[in-house]
Amino acid sequence: MPRLKPEPQRMCLGCNQRDAQNAMVRIAIVNDAPTIDEKRQLAGRGGYLHRDDVCLQKLVRSKVREFRSLRRKLTPDDRRGLTDAIHNAAGELETAGIR
Repeated sequence: MPRLKPEPQRMCLGCNQRDAQNAMVRIAIVNDAPTIDEKRQLAGRGGYLHRDDVCLQKLVRSKVREFRSLRRKLTPDDRRGLTDAIHNAAGELETAGIR
């Protein structure tokens, strides 16, 4: 019987819990600004974040200055911009009937 490979696990920047990579959205640094990497193909360091409101709020309220997975500081404005972008992307998916 062939062995199944385990799913890749990543740690959420908001709640610091491990979960399947597919359950989260990837954040990458592009031109010194954090962006959402929907296809998970952008080069460079990346971090992962759950799409739910609890994790997004924890990210915004976090007192962590530098995120180890990104090797970069995220300002409060960067964090709010990311959460707004994730909410907008989720809204677009729901209107298209995808979730």
